[in-house]
Amino acid sequence: MMEQIWWNYIIKVHSFLESIVTETVKGSSMLLSLPNSIPWRNTLIDIVSDRLRIENSKNKFEEIKCPEEEPGAYLLERFCKKEIRATYRYGMSYAQFLGKCQETVLNDRYIWVSDIPADKINKWLDFVAEYNVNVKDKTPGIFIMEVHDDSIARKSKKGIKNLIFNQKIGDYDKYAFCALASSETRCKEYLRPYLAEVVSSVCGDDVELCAACVLRGMEFLSLPDQTINDIIESCHRSDGERYFFNKSKEEITVSIWESQLKYIFPLIESYRKYFVKRYIRAIKNILPISNSYGEKVTIPEDVEIGTLFYLVGRGDIVISSTEYNELERYRNARNRLAHMNVLENEEVEAILKAGKHNISLS
Repeated sequence: MMEQIWWNYIIKVHSFLESIVTETVKGSSMLLSLPNSIPWRNTLIDIVSDRLRIENSKNKFEEIKCPEEEPGAYLLERFCKKEIRATYRYGMSYAQFLGKCQETVLNDRYIWVSDIPADKINKWLDFVAEYNVNVKDKTPGIFIMEVHDDSIARKSKKGIKNLIFNQKIGDYDKYAFCALASSETRCKEYLRPYLAEVVSSVCGDDVELCAACVLRGMEFLSLPDQTINDIIESCHRSDGERYFFNKSKEEITVSIWESQLKYIFPLIESYRKYFVKRYIRAIKNILPISNSYGEKVTIPEDVEIGTLFYLVGRGDIVISSTEYNELERYRNARNRLAHMNVLENEEVEAILKAGKHNISLS
C-alpha cells in the first residue's frame, strides 16, 4: 500500500515515473539517475513495465544487471541467434553491426540496464549513441541506463535523454507522502499533520524508513530514536537491505525542534490573539506598558504572551483557573521553543488538540 501511495499518488513522483514511460515510448534511450535508496524500486520497475506493455504491446521489457562484458559483446550474445552472431566480422563495431542488423530481438526490446558503475557508463553511452546513428529503416532497441550518481547523469550524450530523480523530487514531496501515509495509522487525526512533519524532517532522506516510522504513529512521536533503532534492528527495506540511518540523537532532537517551531509556534500565536480578543477591554485599561525588551506597548494586539501571563498573575486581568492553566501552558511552550528546547509529547498533543478551537476563535 505504501509503495502505491508513493509512486501513484504523490504528484511529482508519479510525474517522474510518467516521464520514464513517455520518453521510452517516444523512442528515446535515457540515462536515469536514481538514489541508492530509491523507494520501492521493484514497484517502480513493475509499474514502468506494465505501462510500457499497455502503450506498446509489440515491445518486450527486460531488466538486466550491468554485465562485466563490453555492452556490444554482451548484447550480441544475449539478443542475437548463433547464426546471426556468426555473420559478425571484426573491423565493424558491435554498435554498427547491431544497429544495422534486421534479425535480432533487440529491435523490439525496452532494456533497463540497472546499477551501471561510474567506470562503465561512458562505454554504455558511447555504444547507445553509435547504435542509434546506425539504425536504419527499423525500430531500434531502447535503453534505460540506470546510474546512482547525479553528476554522471548530467553528462549524457546527444540523442540520449537524462532524467535525475533528485532534481524532480524534493522535501515537500516526501512530506506529502508522509501526510498521505499517516491516514494508514491509528494516530489521532489532529496529530497526523504533525506526525508527517516530524517523520519527514527526521527521516526524509529515506522514504521507506519514513513509511515504517509513520506506521508506528504514537510510538514514534513518544520515542523517536528508540523507534528508529527498533526498525533498523528488526525490519528490512523492500529490496531486502537493512535500513541505514546516521543521525545522532542530538540531530534527531534538532529536527523535532524545527518541526515544533513550524507547527506549534503558529498555534501559540493564534492562542495569544484569541486571548487578547477575549480580554481586550481589560488590556486596554492597562496600556501603555513595557514589554520584556523595555519597549512601550500601546496597542492590545502587540502584547506578548509572557506579558499577558504576568498581567494575569498581577490581577490586572481576571480569568478562571482553567484559563490560567491554559495560558501558562502556552507561555511555557513559547519559552521552551524560544530557547531551543523540545516540548514533551504531552504538551504538543494538548496544544494541537486545542489548536483548531483557538484558531477559529481568534
